[in-house]
Amino acid sequence: MRHAQIDDIIAFVNKSGRNTLTLIRWGGATAVLASLSYAAAGYLHKPDMSGYVSALVTLLIVTTPALFLGGLLGLGLLLLGRERNVIVATGLLLGSLGAIWGAIEAVGLGWASGLSSPGDWWLALLFAGLTLMGIAALAEKTLQRLGALVLTSGMLGWVSLLTDPAFPGVLVPMRPVHVVFAALFCLSAVVWGCVVVLKSSG
Repeated sequence: MRHAQIDDIIAFVNKSGRNTLTLIRWGGATAVLASLSYAAAGYLHKPDMSGYVSALVTLLIVTTPALFLGGLLGLGLLLLGRERNVIVATGLLLGSLGAIWGAIEAVGLGWASGLSSPGDWWLALLFAGLTLMGIAALAEKTLQRLGALVLTSGMLGWVSLLTDPAFPGVLVPMRPVHVVFAALFCLSAVVWGCVVVLKSSG
């Protein structure tokens, strides 16, 4: 009887571990999709875009923060699965709040719920979260490369945001710099998303 109970517990733990790895894998995949969605929305968004393109951009603006939320959760599960870390947890919380805030704003619920329009402030929370998670991962010997990628991604995001003329908190409005660093951020997010997928598979 006792052996049967132990076997059940072992089976439950193994199943939970497999489920967690699956969530991490999906998180890495959604990070890749989020970066592609963000890049496509930025590329297609033009003053003279047609109605069909405008509808597509609206859809991308909604899906981008939702997909980044999935990416953050996958990254957070991978990092927190090794060791409980306050910095990782704080970064995950900030980034997730930003992604949720961005999704709420994108579907037009910000005004209806009494929230003020955040513009691109949700991106600031997202980049802050990535920066903290990257710093925390650097301390882990087995995760240093991933940490460097995530930290670099956060830094690229900050530069793109703080040079965006449309951002209310812009420091140096330089659209060409914003475009280049936004593209680099998207590329870096694709890379760390793929790394998360690979780590969950190995």
